[in-house]
Amino acid sequence: MKFSKLKILQDGNYVFQYSQGIIHALITYTFLFIIIHNTIYFFSDTGIIENTFNLSSRIKQKSQNIAIAMQEKNLALNFLANIRKLSFFEAKQFQSSGLIHLLAISGGQVVPLASGFGKIISYSLYYSLRNSITPFLLIDIINKFRTFFAVIISLFLCHMFGCTGALIRVSSLTYLIKIKNLQAQHLFFFPFFPYIPSSTFTRFFVLILISIFFGNILYNFSFLLSAIGATCAEISIYLSYFFIKKSKLLVALASTCLTSIFTGIILSPFSSIHLLNSCLANILALPIVCFLITPLTLIILIIPEDFLYYKHFINIFDLSLKILKQISIAFSDPYNIKNPYDRNNPLFKLEGLLYLSIVLVVLWVILDLYKERKIFYTRYHFQKLKLR
Repeated sequence: MKFSKLKILQDGNYVFQYSQGIIHALITYTFLFIIIHNTIYFFSDTGIIENTFNLSSRIKQKSQNIAIAMQEKNLALNFLANIRKLSFFEAKQFQSSGLIHLLAISGGQVVPLASGFGKIISYSLYYSLRNSITPFLLIDIINKFRTFFAVIISLFLCHMFGCTGALIRVSSLTYLIKIKNLQAQHLFFFPFFPYIPSSTFTRFFVLILISIFFGNILYNFSFLLSAIGATCAEISIYLSYFFIKKSKLLVALASTCLTSIFTGIILSPFSSIHLLNSCLANILALPIVCFLITPLTLIILIIPEDFLYYKHFINIFDLSLKILKQISIAFSDPYNIKNPYDRNNPLFKLEGLLYLSIVLVVLWVILDLYKERKIFYTRYHFQKLKLR
């Protein structure tokens, strides 16, 4: 009898701690939105960095020169300079096939480049310092340099493509959030707010910081949609690894499908995407975008026009865009009546903004509590030891 009462009390403490974490995370994110909304003098529509360093005008000029002779000129301008020139029918095909999100200049452009440079830096530091310092110090130096260069690269690409909300999301919530000094701020506030998950607090801190430089990002549809898509992808990867533990290929396919399903369900009140079509289209289109279009975009923009294989790169780039377009045509719905350019869609009004903000907060809370489940589990065991 005593044992059953003790177990009920212990389980009650565990549930209470988890509930506290959920409530404190929700309050923290709500507070974040209120702060940024009400401090308009600091978080204006135009940010400090966005106005000071802007390379997009030069990139646009070069992109227009490149795209002149290409068959897929509109798609080329979209990826090369973030210039929206798609025709009504092209946009409708990408929207109804569930591939419209691939046209956003976002993590697909930043992550491969940052990861590539990160690996080069890691190997260089490892082989040059492995015999002169301790392994722990070497790992710490490698991680710090990788994070630093990833932030620099992401901000550089952000300015190249015009500081879009999606790119700002990648810079802040993918790379800035990994800086140890920013994460360490949670330790100062932990005694006062012990139930706020550290990932919640770090995201709060980074978003306040990034809003000072880039403006009111939480009222930016591009930022919100990109953050929702990235969070759905992260949750999908966790779920896929939980059920599929051996095959990385199956994990990649499963996470792609789940991401399409989750985002399709979230946006279903504002669109008419066929979920099965969207999953299949994304499975075929993602490798084209990640392994061909993205690297070729960066290569063409960086290398000079007199480079020996410059025209060959452009031809391969054009062919890749053509394949992407054919995939969108194959999986598009000809009976879809949604207008992709219709700004009267409730998604782009106040109710859409409110809906996306609530969805994003809920997804963040789910992800934060999942990431920190071990901390709550450890607290639960400490409670058991105290009760004994």
